[in-house]
Amino acid sequence: MKKQILAQVAILAASALATPWSLACSADMAKPFTAGPIATQPATGTWTGPFSEWVVDSNGVGLQICTDSVDGLGNPPPCFYDPVDLSNAYTQSLSRGGEAFWFLADSVFDTVDATGTAALRAVIVMGVESAFLSDPPAPGFETQFQRLRTRIDVAKLGVYYVETPWGKKRYNVTTLLDPGNGQNRSEISEPIDITFNPNSSNAGLVTPFLIGTNRGGVDPTVYIGDGLTPTTVTGSPCGENWVRVTAFGPDDQTPLDINGGSNVFTNTQFTVFGKLTPAAATPLSIEQAYYSRTGTKTDVHLMAEGSASGTAQVIAAVPNAAAPTTSLAKDGNRYYASVPVSAVSLPSQVLVTATDTIRQTTSNPQAAALRDLVSITSAVASCTGVSPARTCTLTVEATSSDDQLTDLVLANFNAPLGTTGSVTVPTSGLPATVTVVSPTGGGAATKPVTVLN
Repeated sequence: MKKQILAQVAILAASALATPWSLACSADMAKPFTAGPIATQPATGTWTGPFSEWVVDSNGVGLQICTDSVDGLGNPPPCFYDPVDLSNAYTQSLSRGGEAFWFLADSVFDTVDATGTAALRAVIVMGVESAFLSDPPAPGFETQFQRLRTRIDVAKLGVYYVETPWGKKRYNVTTLLDPGNGQNRSEISEPIDITFNPNSSNAGLVTPFLIGTNRGGVDPTVYIGDGLTPTTVTGSPCGENWVRVTAFGPDDQTPLDINGGSNVFTNTQFTVFGKLTPAAATPLSIEQAYYSRTGTKTDVHLMAEGSASGTAQVIAAVPNAAAPTTSLAKDGNRYYASVPVSAVSLPSQVLVTATDTIRQTTSNPQAAALRDLVSITSAVASCTGVSPARTCTLTVEATSSDDQLTDLVLANFNAPLGTTGSVTVPTSGLPATVTVVSPTGGGAATKPVTVLN
């Protein structure tokens, strides 16, 4: 990698494919999911659109909107949804009402302390939902979103840590509310709804989906749960298939009794529903596609997120490579590869395809533009004087993965990176971040500015 300089500070360049991603659990460990295209209305029969025909998680589990119920009126098992409004022609055309789900799971529990006094009551709602922004439902007001709603009534002041299968949150309860019903009567009340679009890869909130161990009386080849039977689940990215509350006093150190003398309560029971679909594409999200060139050696580097299914694979078709296709190495739901190519004819894009021979998903090809990798290794502003005469010298250092390129540009000031080094700007003109672009290679990078007074 050849260094392009606009500064005097030398720092190691970022980027290497030698080590794949760390798979360690984090505070927020939900995985991306893919939303399919809008369902099309058939010439005859019913349809569930205009919402995504399916959603598929990083485990390769694809779900369709479920409007099956025990009585056809939206009552579980196996699914819960709003029934058709007979006075609304639009809901009649959809064969459903305003609210229906791809995935829904609830965790509900009560605890008592060592004295037998009620300590907390929790209702955690987790779902991927389709609904309308109008009442009654009307064309043009469709919306689809992920949901994580935490509602916990507590009896004691303190700090409460709430862990779900996808992450952990901290809540500081400084006021106890009068008893009552409804979300606005809970000391801990956090509704999170995040919309997503069809034909898109989306950040996870409650994905991968939870799959019920006990699915009641429904067909496990069709449903992931019956929406009614409490059950243990699988699906957490790190195997943490429970909701756990850990409580401390206001000092965030002294254990607070919420469970018969313990400050921890773990609930492993959920109610779950979702309907499997054979139409979903095998999940694939291309995280990086770039090339490196050092002397006569040129390589294409690929990183992607996909299915953790043991039968899933991701292959890449890289023009001018020695082999027509390359299988990406797999680490959980992460995939990566470095592919040697001809330096004479560098491809402009690569085609990456995910498949799974076992899961009910279809092949998913995606094209990715190929660019150089730009890494900003330092962005430091040294400032002198006092306002209004205060001035700053901004020094930036960056690298390209292509050692033949010498045209990196500091986009904030349209300044080519040179060998001497500095751009002087008034205090009011000092940017919070800098962006370096590679006009020839097509890469770009952004980094916050560190200010030294």
